[in-house]
Amino acid sequence: MKVYTTDEVADMLKISRNSVLKLIKKKELKAKKVARKWRITEGHLQDFFKDERS
Repeated sequence: MKVYTTDEVADMLKISRNSVLKLIKKKELKAKKVARKWRITEGHLQDFFKDERS
């Protein structure tokens, strides 16, 4: 299982890190806190894209 940081997800989506954090806060993008930092799994990213298409 691949796990990404908020910076990596921001680069992939071509948005700012703050935008990724807002998506997490609004619960549109699932994430877990590990050692005080957000981590997003590949599965959570796929779920995010599936939800966006619906």
